[in-house]
Amino acid sequence: MMTKASSLAGNAQLPSRMRQGAGTDSVEVMVIKSREELDDYRRLLFDVYINELGWKFSPTNPSGIRVAEHRLLDDRDGIATCLGVFSQGRLVGGARLCGRYQGRFEIHGYQPHRDLSCLDIPHLVEASRAVLLPRFRGGDVFMSLVRAVFEFCKNNHLFVFTVPSVPSVMRLYSSIGMPAVEGCRFKFEPEDPAEAQLFLVDSEEVLGTVLKNLGQLLHGG
Repeated sequence: MMTKASSLAGNAQLPSRMRQGAGTDSVEVMVIKSREELDDYRRLLFDVYINELGWKFSPTNPSGIRVAEHRLLDDRDGIATCLGVFSQGRLVGGARLCGRYQGRFEIHGYQPHRDLSCLDIPHLVEASRAVLLPRFRGGDVFMSLVRAVFEFCKNNHLFVFTVPSVPSVMRLYSSIGMPAVEGCRFKFEPEDPAEAQLFLVDSEEVLGTVLKNLGQLLHGG
């Protein structure tokens, strides 16, 4: 049975296009709906995760991660809602939100013996697969994408967690008041270069705080 979170793809969207910046570097963050744009997003994941970063995954990984026609795919693609970052009509980044697949989140397959009861709440989705082209990194575009993810959750009455392993991303989440779950720091696979940390927004109060702090960072106040 599909949960509310896993049935969002195709019928929920951001309340409006979120814009950031000006001139040639202005961006919009929108829900991706067309097959062509979804394929562009998955090709961008392949280009950055595999070609640029050299990400290596086990062929027997529990997510069903695989490559097909220069696209990075996995078993949850069919139930995911993807957000795209667009500049002058071109996809330059994105992220995705995904509910439970066969009753479990992606993290459960990698950490089957860890206590993840903190995720046993209704209307919870995982934010993952964030990606940006190199020229759009290092500024406010990533924060705009993160804000779009949280705005989507707010407007669709969802809670959200994410499991980053990049130190700068973890610092950002800490700085905006997204709580790190104690005891949930680990490597997805033994060969991973860095540990990941689970961050969880499990209440409307925390979600409001995170959005307020993000807005202040983006507007310099």
